[in-house]
Amino acid sequence: MVTMVGSVVVIRLLLMVQLLLAMAATGEALDTAYYAATCPDAEAIVHNTMERLHYTDPTLAPALIRLLFHDCFVRGCDASVLIAPTPRYSSERAAIPNYALRGFGAVDAAKRALEAACPGAVSCADALALAARDAVELLGGCRYDVALGRRDGTRSDPWEVDLPAPFARLDDVLAYFAARGFSAEETVVLFGAHTVGGAHCSSFRYRLTGPDSGGAMDETLRRDMLDTCGAADLPLDTDPAAFFDPDTPFTVDNNYYAQLMSNRTLLQVDQEAATHPDTAPHVAYYAASPGAFLQRFSEAMAKLSNAGVLEGDAGEVRKVCSRYNT
Repeated sequence: MVTMVGSVVVIRLLLMVQLLLAMAATGEALDTAYYAATCPDAEAIVHNTMERLHYTDPTLAPALIRLLFHDCFVRGCDASVLIAPTPRYSSERAAIPNYALRGFGAVDAAKRALEAACPGAVSCADALALAARDAVELLGGCRYDVALGRRDGTRSDPWEVDLPAPFARLDDVLAYFAARGFSAEETVVLFGAHTVGGAHCSSFRYRLTGPDSGGAMDETLRRDMLDTCGAADLPLDTDPAAFFDPDTPFTVDNNYYAQLMSNRTLLQVDQEAATHPDTAPHVAYYAASPGAFLQRFSEAMAKLSNAGVLEGDAGEVRKVCSRYNT
């Protein structure tokens, strides 16, 4: 019995190591010209779809940046987060950290356009990576190259969704990112995604009414958020939300870092970054360097989009992003 238990532990450790190695993969076999023969207009098709949807609903672009993160940090960038749950099987969408995700319809629209032009050629994982890149650009960020050739995963399990909570301690979050191949500096840069979008009050309401271990929130902001959120917890579908950066909520810029240094941020983990010895110098640098932030944010997003990808004959190329082919 002891031998069997020991074997199970060893197997689990090996599986964990394999997962971390896969998450740290950089997608070196991907190629910006991957669809040159099979779908040469793939990038333009996704961009045109995103541009049309962005001017109809500017909240979609921040949602797609978040959607890419939630996909890539669970099983890698394999579009597993796009699978819709059914009565027969669940999926990552059903996990609590993914309840408020949006942007699925935008990826579906891009995929329909791709299928009309190039049936069966472009994966949903590539469609999402391109859509997120276009979202960054449409919000004023630097355009970056997206290497292509990702394949779509054939597994989407809500129990595998292990993402940092908004109230997590920064040390734990830094360890989480490090296990996936991101340095403290790159983690600070990816935190910069909070230059756009917002959060439900449930993510930070506890900071408004009790001791704040992440650093005291600016009192004016605290009072404003208490007026917006109220003190009582609410169901997610009725819980108010607030912008991370109310000054420029739909612009990728470095204003977020200046807010961190003024204690005017919603999430505890973000606020900790302004004073933690491993991250504070990076926060100060990007608060003072708007051009450097724009460039590094695009580089970090490009690296994120390559995390743990499936290539070659692995996985599949879905016909519809919300369901497996079989």
